[in-house]
Amino acid sequence: MNHTKYLALAALVMAFSACDDIEDSTSLPQTNPQLPGVDAANVVVLPGADAAAPIDLGAFNAADSYIRIASVATPSDWPEGFVPEVPMMQMSVSQSFADCIEVTTTMGADGEVLIAPDTWDGVWKKNFGRNPAQRTLYLRFPVYAVKGSQSVRMGGLDTWYGAETVTVAPFNEFDHTIEGTYYVVGSFCGWDLARGVKLDHSGYDPYDDPNFHTLLSVDGAGYEFVVVPASTVAAGTLSAGYYGGEYPAFTDADGMLLASTDASTPASLLIDHAGSYELKINMETLAYSYQSAFSLLYTPGNSNGWNQEASQVLTSADYKWFSGYVHLDGEFKFTTAPNWDGTNYGAGATPGTLDPTGGNLSAPANALYYATVSIPELTYSLTEITTLGIIGSATPAGWDGQTNLTPSADFLTWTGILTLTDGEFKFRMNDNWDINLGGSVDALIGNGANIPVAAGTYLVTLDFSSVPYTCTLTPQ
Repeated sequence: MNHTKYLALAALVMAFSACDDIEDSTSLPQTNPQLPGVDAANVVVLPGADAAAPIDLGAFNAADSYIRIASVATPSDWPEGFVPEVPMMQMSVSQSFADCIEVTTTMGADGEVLIAPDTWDGVWKKNFGRNPAQRTLYLRFPVYAVKGSQSVRMGGLDTWYGAETVTVAPFNEFDHTIEGTYYVVGSFCGWDLARGVKLDHSGYDPYDDPNFHTLLSVDGAGYEFVVVPASTVAAGTLSAGYYGGEYPAFTDADGMLLASTDASTPASLLIDHAGSYELKINMETLAYSYQSAFSLLYTPGNSNGWNQEASQVLTSADYKWFSGYVHLDGEFKFTTAPNWDGTNYGAGATPGTLDPTGGNLSAPANALYYATVSIPELTYSLTEITTLGIIGSATPAGWDGQTNLTPSADFLTWTGILTLTDGEFKFRMNDNWDINLGGSVDALIGNGANIPVAAGTYLVTLDFSSVPYTCTLTPQ
């Protein structure tokens, strides 16, 4: 309803609040605390003509029609010239109105209380989310007696009228149902619905977060699969509905899901290369994609005899961006497996780039490096750690400078004997804050929190030989 946009803007300012904490939030000026000779108990607010049946906000909006939510009559004992006004309603999912929401209303003819469907829907979406399912709501209204610039709330701030229950459905933005649980079913489980892999989800309402994902470990034969909602698993047959697509090439591992319920018989999806993959699906847009999902990058090279298992690893939280501390001495590579059976990234065509078929990479010096890798961009960076120290309120130089530690021959252990005071500390590299470690002594992380320490003299040992990185404080 274009003519009610100003109401929607006003309504969106209102949010969930404890009803006991709500003061008179209307714009009506209250110039008189009482209306002489009027009994507030005589005010009657009844359900409106549209309140009895379930209220479909989308249908009212399509008809460009207000919703007649309540009606209020002028009591016979009101002074001449005063008329009733209901500037807003409160709605709540509980009869106690312990949590309630205010929605702007307006007055129509003959005391009708009207609400614009887009106003109501805007407040609904802000507080309840996008799920189109209908809800049962409790409503109540304040009533004002208004004459020109005079306005009096009948019965005071704690008085509400016309308590009623309504069933309401918001605008439905979706052309298909989004369920809360989905499974991957395919050749890997013999197409047995009971043995499908459940997709992970945040647990929020799927209409507000329609993103699902899972890891698939694909063997040499490849996997054919479809995506199956929980309702189909409960029905015990794929004929109840599933999502598939066209067979994609391995290098184009993304596309749109096709629903079998749309008078189509979609093909199985296919991953035809062995490996570990992350499958992502947006059940609102029906877009899917999968990508290699190795969580570690190994760094075989001169420094470890080209042995992946003896190398340091880079870690990743998203299978795309990797980082970590590694000892390098000349040539090396990044590999996705603890052997040469995975993808082995070497030098790309230009400095700082990677190529799965490229030659050996090279580090400029025998040193510890902070390494980063972007698999989507096929790029990497190496930052040589020339100094590494402890810094913080507990350290000799405070936060003004780092007290450097001494590296071992392989640069994986850094030590120093320090006298510390009660306070906090972190580890910092290269005398600046670009690269630092904090968090906890048994799980150091980049840019982590300050680490508390009690006063004393300690042998401080920082260990990069395995993940997570750790430090020990041995009293001296």
